[in-house]
Amino acid sequence: MGLKFIATLEAPEQERAYVISERASRIPASRALISIAVATFISYLMLNPMHFPRAGVIEYSVAAGLFMAVLAIFFMLTFTSFYLENGWVDIALFSALTVAMVLLIEALGNQADITEISPFGMAVINLGILVVFAAIGFVATTRLFFIWAITLFLLYFVFLFIADRSFVAKAYTFSNFSTFFIFALFVNWDIDRRARQAYSANLALAAERKKTEELLFNVLPEEAARRLRAGETVADSFADVSVIFVDIVGFSSMAKILSPGHLVQLLNDFFLLADTCAERHDVEKVKTIGDAYLAVSGGTTSTGRSAVSAIAFAREMIGAVRQMSDEMQIDMKVRIGIHTGPVVGGVVGSSRLAYDYWGDTMNVASRLEAIAEHNGIAVSASTYFQLSDRQDFLPSETLVLKGVGETEVYRLKV
Repeated sequence: MGLKFIATLEAPEQERAYVISERASRIPASRALISIAVATFISYLMLNPMHFPRAGVIEYSVAAGLFMAVLAIFFMLTFTSFYLENGWVDIALFSALTVAMVLLIEALGNQADITEISPFGMAVINLGILVVFAAIGFVATTRLFFIWAITLFLLYFVFLFIADRSFVAKAYTFSNFSTFFIFALFVNWDIDRRARQAYSANLALAAERKKTEELLFNVLPEEAARRLRAGETVADSFADVSVIFVDIVGFSSMAKILSPGHLVQLLNDFFLLADTCAERHDVEKVKTIGDAYLAVSGGTTSTGRSAVSAIAFAREMIGAVRQMSDEMQIDMKVRIGIHTGPVVGGVVGSSRLAYDYWGDTMNVASRLEAIAEHNGIAVSASTYFQLSDRQDFLPSETLVLKGVGETEVYRLKV
């Protein structure tokens, strides 16, 4: 419960994810630090035989060898997932390095006549280097670092307390080591604090990005949204798409009778119903136009046979509207027009984006909806020929559709 000023993420899984992420990101720096330490030891091992007696060289080499062996283990661990997932390994590694450092200090202390540095001064220098090294080496494990550092601090205090030195010498020696100690604590704490802030900011950014993507995918097909984010111009050509127009019969009359709130609720229920039917039959909603619902089968997101899916959607839609009409006790009917042919799809504009479709096929479907029976489905010849072997149609009619001309029309038996 102590060390509350050391931050942790609220959720245990987030804390674990942070530790793994931070340790992974700082592996190059950790390896560089280890390499610098090893290079330093190698330089001393080459220098010592020029000045130390044989016994001193051996004593130092043994201690330095132990230190470098632990560093080698440290280096190799950074290539494993074990290092990333188990932060406690830091305290094990640095405890071993502490033992090796004590042996180094003793070896150097025995050569005080040559180095002209007392064992106490050598202890301050080398332990100071160790705690600073550990401040950087303990990655995302600040609590463990504080435990290790405070333990080392107390052991050093006991060492000074029992040492045969004057009080003034002890005080200055302790003060010098305390400077290294406090600096190391601050460095480790501040690195971790900043890393946690950056990680939390990235989490928040990722959450916002996910919300943005969800909103974007609600208005655009996922593939189109990805292309748009990549800076591409989204323009597609489809050779065989069934366009479906669904329109509420007599909506203007309803608008005069119903209150605004009731009318909006009615439209909302109707469009939710259409969305549900579209999803069930792999039909892609394009947009709503007033009280009309425009959808396509065989476009960017639908994968089934276009005309088959379109008719299945239309049939279920009529049945659902009848049930809705009975439940709400409102005389509500729809007309549905379907035409199959080529269309062009894409995204235009820079605000209020939507994936839309264009072409003569869209216009024909709209005109077919206008001449459909109440709760009826009117289709073009191109749609009929894809379905004639599996659906029942009334005999064809040749009608003049506005803006289209003479058109062969088939009415589905509903």
